[in-house]
Amino acid sequence: MGRILIVDDNADFCLTSAELLRTAGHTVDTTDYAKIAVALYKAWNYDLVITDIVMPDMDGLELIEELRHSDPRPRVIAISGDSKFSDPLYLPTAKRLGAERILAKPVHSDILLETVADVLSKPAAPTVARVPP
Repeated sequence: MGRILIVDDNADFCLTSAELLRTAGHTVDTTDYAKIAVALYKAWNYDLVITDIVMPDMDGLELIEELRHSDPRPRVIAISGDSKFSDPLYLPTAKRLGAERILAKPVHSDILLETVADVLSKPAAPTVARVPP
């Protein structure tokens, strides 16, 4: 099972998704701020980050870019709501930035579990080469 970080400013989504994934045997932490997610990832090196796109402090696209500079690089699932306030290019952009999978809200529990299992079954991206100064 994996160590997962859920980043979403929707408390209901965080709570229900975390409980679902914990029941499936994963270790799950949540935060509603992307900047906190960066610090948590650096401290815990999660196997998977599930991130919303539209958030108050830093959007999920910026989060994905920031995490791509981490070592090791995380596997990412990007999620975004389908509303008049959500840009239809968010999820395709997240995919181009390196998200392994993209999902539109609402996400059904069986789809979330299948997607997480699929992403975690694949090898993680290679680590970032560090060049000494």
